[in-house]
This record gives sequence, C-alpha cells and structure tokens, in this order.
Amino acid sequence: MRTLLCLFLLTLCAVPAMAQKCPVPKILTFQVEKQIPRDTLGFTQGLEMDGSTLLEGTGNMFGDTRINRIDPATGKVTQLMSAGKRYFGEGITVFGDRIYQMSWREGQVFVFDRQLRPLGQFPNPRDGWGLTNDGTRLIASDGSSRLFFLSPQDFSTLGSVRVTRNGRYVDNLNELEYVGGAVWANLFEDWDVVRINPATGCVEASADLRPLRSRVSTAERKYIDSDANFVPNGIAHDAATGQFILTGKNWKTLFFGRFSEVN
Repeated sequence: MRTLLCLFLLTLCAVPAMAQKCPVPKILTFQVEKQIPRDTLGFTQGLEMDGSTLLEGTGNMFGDTRINRIDPATGKVTQLMSAGKRYFGEGITVFGDRIYQMSWREGQVFVFDRQLRPLGQFPNPRDGWGLTNDGTRLIASDGSSRLFFLSPQDFSTLGSVRVTRNGRYVDNLNELEYVGGAVWANLFEDWDVVRINPATGCVEASADLRPLRSRVSTAERKYIDSDANFVPNGIAHDAATGQFILTGKNWKTLFFGRFSEVN
C-alpha cells in the first residue's frame, strides 16, 4: 500500500500545472474614429495619457531611450527626457506624482517626478516589458505569461497571476494599460490585443489589429512589414473621451477609437 501511495504521489508531481479554466473570450473590433501622423518616429515601449498629455516611453533599438510628450491633436513630439543608450527603455506609467520607467534587461526601474527630474531607482528582479497601475499597485509584464503586482514604494513583488486564453497560457505579454478594472495588453510579435481579468488571469476578450494596416500609407505599410519588431505596441486610454489610442513600434500613425464586441 505504501508503495502504491508513493507511486500515486510521484504521478501527481509529474503532471504539469493546468491553465486556469476560463470562459471563451469575446471577440472585439477596434473602430477608428481619428488617426494622426506623428512628426518624429519612436520605438514605442510605453504609452499613457496623463490628463490631456500623451506620454511615450521608447527603447533604443532604433534611436534613444526617451520619454516624449505627443500632442494628441497635432502629433508633434517633444522630448522630455533622454537616457541615450545608457539603458533600454520599456514600459512607463504615471502613479500619483511619480512617473516610472522600466529598463528591459538592466534590472532597474527609474522614478521621476512630474517634471521628469530623477528621484531614484529600484531593482527589478526580472526583465522589464510593460507597466501600468490600478491606482493602488503597479502592474508589470516580463515577456512571460505572468502579470506581476508590485509596490510603488520599492517595486517589491506583492503577487502575480498567470494569463490564460482558451486553456493555454498567453506568453509575450508586452505593453499594458489598466482601464475599468481590466488590463489590456499587446502581445510581442503579434497583432492581437487582449483584455485580461487581473484577479483570475483570464483573457476576457481579444481584438485583431491587422485591419489597421489598411489605414496607413503604402510607404508606411511597407516599412512596418520590413521588420518583425514593428508590431502594434502602445495602448493608452483617454478617460475624458473614452477613446483608446493605439500605435506600434516605429509607426508614424496614432489611432484613436473604441473597442466594440463582434455580434
């Protein structure tokens, strides 16, 4: 009997963890209401509305690591901070009177005041990809299938959840935006954007952004298609209008619109 029990326990240990059982995600479409060209390209790694200001964090794969202000009416880009090649910038978020920007592989999170004056930095024990917040905690991705909940005081890990869609874990979670109790995420090297329940990790809905390709010029489409890195990356939400703002890495166009369910 003891031998059988041991064999049973070993069998249980050998079974891989099962993904969270979730409802079938809803299918969304993105309805474009406005699109504007920006006057300077950026390798967009983070995008966030701060009142009436659109902030962008860039990486230095095709330029420098910067934090920019983009005029949502004209597309004019104003550089607010440049770290050059010192680190590879990733996600940004505005939390209270602070702006946070993660680095990709340097293991650091840089903290600024609202005038972009450095306040210090925290260690990050994992890769930095996307960053947002729910008003209480910071929420980050590291390119895996996990979302991490973090303290804004010292970036310590408060918890995590693994993201699941149709019984499978969703890897390559990238740029993040928290809207109305849900986390929206771009997926690296993919044209899908997903809406995630942060309590369960279940993907509640997803949208295919490939139709945006047909809305840009032939020259921009050819440029986007020239590099696998130039996928959609950048989700911001304007609470004043209810619009989402979408773009991609080194895209010239910013898209303003809303998600709606496909009947």
